[in-house]
Amino acid sequence: MISEQAIKAHLKNENLNVKIFDVIDSTNSEAKRIALSHDSQDAFVPTLLIAKEQTLGRGRIGRRFVSNLGGIYMTLVYVTEKPLSDAVSITTAAAAIVAEAIESVVEAPMKIKWVNDIYNDHGKVAGILAETVPVGKRTAVIVGIGINTGASDFPEEIQGIAASIGELDGKEGLLIAKIADGLLSCAENPKDRSYMTVYRERFMLAGKTVDLMIGGERKGGGKVIGVDDDGGLLLLPDGRSDVTVVQSGEVSVRETKTR
Repeated sequence: MISEQAIKAHLKNENLNVKIFDVIDSTNSEAKRIALSHDSQDAFVPTLLIAKEQTLGRGRIGRRFVSNLGGIYMTLVYVTEKPLSDAVSITTAAAAIVAEAIESVVEAPMKIKWVNDIYNDHGKVAGILAETVPVGKRTAVIVGIGINTGASDFPEEIQGIAASIGELDGKEGLLIAKIADGLLSCAENPKDRSYMTVYRERFMLAGKTVDLMIGGERKGGGKVIGVDDDGGLLLLPDGRSDVTVVQSGEVSVRETKTR
């Protein structure tokens, strides 16, 4: 059961507003509305939005994110005066934070698929959508996270892809608090790259041959070497001997053809 009391009982950062909705269109959309309605001259208190159900959940590249009852749908929004280049690092950091938090609560290993999808042995269990909005001369950073919990009863469109971390038995507040504290810590120290150790330990694409998709179109592919300290994908393109750094896009593991 998700409640403000259960979350705050585990939060280390006391300077955080918590808002819980039974149903909402999208916690990321609500976070944007809050940021844009804020007087840019006033201090902004970081806000954590949680929904038990979303009607218009959003994934990367404008995709729909299935958000039925039974999952954790949360968004953290904060405002920073730091350069946008620093704020963007939260995308990679969030993957490491979420993976480590889930592991600590459910005691099962998690894997990270570039850029920031979280997998267990059965499929994708969590997705992350990080966005930014200008607020005067500052930037609102919005980090949305959806985690599949409970029964693995998914719509046909995502069966075979999605998986669940299982029942949390009252530990939802603990998991949410761990993630929120991790994100806020990262926001305070955006140049700290210590989370990359966690990311690399769980990175699931090293050594894999992948196809690179940008804007829904295939833009090449090659062998994945690893990730750099900024979360860029180190890729050895097909037919080349020099490694390139891919900063954005999506990858899919290339199927091996058998005779």
